[in-house]
Amino acid sequence: MAETTTADPLDGLRARVEASGGLPEWDAVALMREAVGRRREIELVVAQMAARLAVRSDPGRAGIASRQGFRGIDQLIASETGGTVAEAERLRVMGTALYGTPDDAPGGASVLPHLAYAAREGRLSADKFVLLREVLMRHPDARDMDGLPVDDAVRATPLGQLPLARVEKTAVDKAVISPLKTVRSLVAQLEAGLTPPSTGKEQYEELYRARLATVREEANGMVRLTAMLDPLTAAPLLAALDGYMKKQFREARQDGADGADDQPTPGQMRADGLGWLGRHANGCRQPHDAVKTTVNIRISLADLQTGHGYGEIDGIRRPMPGSLLRWYAADAEMIPTVLGTCGEVLDHGYAERLFTAAQRRAIAQRDRGCAWCGAPPSHCDVHHIRYWVDGGRTDLDNGIMLCVTCHHWIHRDGWAIRFRQGSPEFIPPASIDPDQRPRPGYQERIRFDQAELVEASRAGPP
Repeated sequence: MAETTTADPLDGLRARVEASGGLPEWDAVALMREAVGRRREIELVVAQMAARLAVRSDPGRAGIASRQGFRGIDQLIASETGGTVAEAERLRVMGTALYGTPDDAPGGASVLPHLAYAAREGRLSADKFVLLREVLMRHPDARDMDGLPVDDAVRATPLGQLPLARVEKTAVDKAVISPLKTVRSLVAQLEAGLTPPSTGKEQYEELYRARLATVREEANGMVRLTAMLDPLTAAPLLAALDGYMKKQFREARQDGADGADDQPTPGQMRADGLGWLGRHANGCRQPHDAVKTTVNIRISLADLQTGHGYGEIDGIRRPMPGSLLRWYAADAEMIPTVLGTCGEVLDHGYAERLFTAAQRRAIAQRDRGCAWCGAPPSHCDVHHIRYWVDGGRTDLDNGIMLCVTCHHWIHRDGWAIRFRQGSPEFIPPASIDPDQRPRPGYQERIRFDQAELVEASRAGPP
């Protein structure tokens, strides 16, 4: 085994980190970026070794994992990395896809070259890589290249009709600049775009059948509630709890109780919200503490009428088949926000400072939650892009939906906001980015528009 010397690049990086206390801000951030890049390089080496071990680990007692005392190769890898078996599996999958032979890695680098290139360049973590690979391998072109059968219904889906290279490159480019949480939402959109509505309905029915809730009294007198709910069952509960928590946070700010020792935690607030729901369900005639909640359903008019396609529910990442949303809206006596509907007065100029309920619905439809982080509308307020006191209009073009945290952060650090082709862009101050390059909002980072897909090509990685 080669000895590590003082010339080892990792030693040099470690020394620079240890001496970084006096670095200027930009240099410190650049050093952090370099350290992350080095971690990605090492992760690729670990993934490649995990793939090589997997090749040598046949099932049964003859495999290397069994001879080392493990049930499977992922357990062996996890014991060496100190992580979970799920993390070990992701490393093995990435290593096999990037460095394995076609026999070892169906759907490897030759099928998804953009994804493989970004991973090898250290621009994607194993978590992002595996998420994207799993959903992109459902594309008809990917299945064709692997010699797998393709369902005509999948080929007829919105993304199934497009070349794989366009979908892949657009998805990878978005994932590279996004945190893992955002990539999960991106993958949910990809899944919906590659799933026929009939299949989506069957998948939802499986979720519905799997719903459960248990109640157990603990020895100390506490009552433990545990639930696994399908999205349509959970949506009104989540909306009510979000509304309750928003009210509690707002009252805490007004009372100046931020950081107080007696301030309830978010978990305690949810518990209080469940108690509040139970009291009112049992016939409480008192006002509902000014907690107003609405379950917003978003679906196109055509899909609402036909039951085809997919729509969304605020606070739920997974898109839902249009046929289920049409039934849900009618059964729950809820009016969905239908794309393309108009008729309400949504512009008030300078006369009104506060945005009306109709304006809030329209802006929520456009932004679908916090325009920067994607928090659901129930966590957000509508804010003036140009302050009302500075002459900003109380109109749709001057309103944007932001959660409390993002709103404070944007104004504290001096970010600017503008709309470009109907989508918000966030412009950092020169102190953060001297070039002040606009950054796309949350929906732009997780969704696919036709212009992006057309621009993407099969030319391959740079």
